[in-house]
Amino acid sequence: MGAVLALVTACSGSSSPATDAGGPASNSPGATPSAGASSTPSTAASASPGATPVVKSTPAAGHTVASGPGSKPPGKPTGFTRAGTYDYDIDGTATTRMGTQRLNSSDSLKVDAPKGSTQKTTQDSQNGTRDQTLESRAGGLYVLDINIQQSSFKEDFKPVGTALYFPSDYHVGSAWHWTARSTDGKYTLDVTSKITSTAKMTVGGQSVSTIVIDSILRFTGNSFDLTDNQRDWVATAYALVVKEHLDTHGDVAGFKYSSDETRTLRSTTPSSG
Repeated sequence: MGAVLALVTACSGSSSPATDAGGPASNSPGATPSAGASSTPSTAASASPGATPVVKSTPAAGHTVASGPGSKPPGKPTGFTRAGTYDYDIDGTATTRMGTQRLNSSDSLKVDAPKGSTQKTTQDSQNGTRDQTLESRAGGLYVLDINIQQSSFKEDFKPVGTALYFPSDYHVGSAWHWTARSTDGKYTLDVTSKITSTAKMTVGGQSVSTIVIDSILRFTGNSFDLTDNQRDWVATAYALVVKEHLDTHGDVAGFKYSSDETRTLRSTTPSSG
């Protein structure tokens, strides 16, 4: 769900010169599907919400679907993401009404210890923070809340109906969809995800197996209409998004916005922070 923060950053960029920004995979994909940075399940959630073959969610980073509240150990395909802080490097470009900017920074994903059947993650970047809370149920990981805090954008999002973030029964070809709306009714986030393949990735010199989740996120409301094409590489054994590519474009208050950004996890081992 890292893309969520990236999309909102684009929105805030319309009212200020600044613009741009950008999970573990066991119970929730990402960051981050789509999310980017974000929290993503490791086993029952491949990057997008959804509890059936066609459900909604975004690959992101960080959680694993457990069969019961706190019943699985952290960092395992059937458990939540291991608590701690994970660091990501960001590289790319963003084009706004202020021109094209180079993106070369970092952000962090703080994963709290599970509380019963829920786990909270916080993505922190130079653009702001995004708190996300997921709940583990029999069908997978579900979105409970997404709170975004930036200098010119402060909104709390709740799922519209049931929002499956990552299915417990997943495989290449699995697809899902979910929608969330800000509590003031001004903004809507719509996410569609699909597991398209598997791949070997290298993280901090370590080879890890991942599932590849392609997502489309659309963020609309108050003169904003932004679409993000997001690809997440999720290491289900760690419930983390190890790499995320975001291609965002659309209109922000009458101006064209576009960005191309890649987030890369430095290590599957979290700091103690």
